[in-house]
Amino acid sequence: MSESSEIAPALANLAFHHFGLAVASPDDAFRYLASLGYRAGNSAFDPLQRVNLAMRHHPMMPDVEVIWPGDGPSPIDRLIKKTGTMIYHLCYACADADAALTALSAAGMEILTVSPPTPAILFGGQHVSFHHISGFGLIEILHTGSPGTVNVRRMDSR
Repeated sequence: MSESSEIAPALANLAFHHFGLAVASPDDAFRYLASLGYRAGNSAFDPLQRVNLAMRHHPMMPDVEVIWPGDGPSPIDRLIKKTGTMIYHLCYACADADAALTALSAAGMEILTVSPPTPAILFGGQHVSFHHISGFGLIEILHTGSPGTVNVRRMDSR
């Protein structure tokens, strides 16, 4: 499939939000990000995802969600065991996730929903869903069209 300069209107509503960094323990990641000028944001243990989460923000660089296992089994255990620390998802905020996923599918992307919309404690209960895009990898969608709002910062508006 060739690249196109035209973006379906539904895809134009996808705004990059952050990337997810899976780690076995967060201390080294926190030190590295702090050395680059990142500041601490919200942090929480999410019992639905069974992981610890901490946001890091920077005025000129993408936000980073640092994710590490809790006490029990978690969705990132296999990733960490296999590859160690790694960026494993990109997150996009979107007011109409169904329309965006339909547009991606219409553009020829194969999409497998890994996790349906679920409240995310780190984002004040805002729903998130995870989808595997064939040939690309895992994306998270922050559903801004569900009740409540999330402060979405586009990279060009910082």
